[in-house]
Amino acid sequence: MRTAGRGAGPGPGDEVRIDLADIAGTPGARGRYAISEVLDPSDDLPVMGPVTGEITVENAGSLLLLRGQLRARLRLSCVRCLTESEREVEIAVEEEFATDLTAPDVETIDRDEPERAAISDYVLDVSELVRQQVALSVPMAFVCEVGCRGICPTCGKNLNEGPCACPGAGDDSRWDVLKGLLPRARDKDD
Repeated sequence: MRTAGRGAGPGPGDEVRIDLADIAGTPGARGRYAISEVLDPSDDLPVMGPVTGEITVENAGSLLLLRGQLRARLRLSCVRCLTESEREVEIAVEEEFATDLTAPDVETIDRDEPERAAISDYVLDVSELVRQQVALSVPMAFVCEVGCRGICPTCGKNLNEGPCACPGAGDDSRWDVLKGLLPRARDKDD
């Protein structure tokens, strides 16, 4: 297995590339690569430390198949209480790229949107692949825990730390009509 990526060597912003021409030119050929990539902070991705994992590239004759697993530690803000916390994520990687034997009507990103593909002329840009995969794994609406109570809309206190002192906290007249539909607690005791 070959290693691709940046460890203590080159810094963020340096490109790490893998030449896949030998694999792309030989149906049935495959290669395994260990990944350790430090993303450029300018990518605005909440990654803490390197993204690590392993990918396998295989020439399936009509397609170049890239599969693997990546691991990243993300620093995310809860959409309810705004508290930041770190989460480990596992990212399954599955990509298909064209070879010389790929039929003209088969859609692959390197053909349809070459400027967005992590591969060009059988050279894989590991940094771009990792950046794209991490960006796809960041949740749109992260919640720190299922029972997160959020923040008070009046004073901004984190309600997970206890109730706030706002008058009428928790009372919202917009819900009064719906309260009438619920059985009252005293009705249950009867």
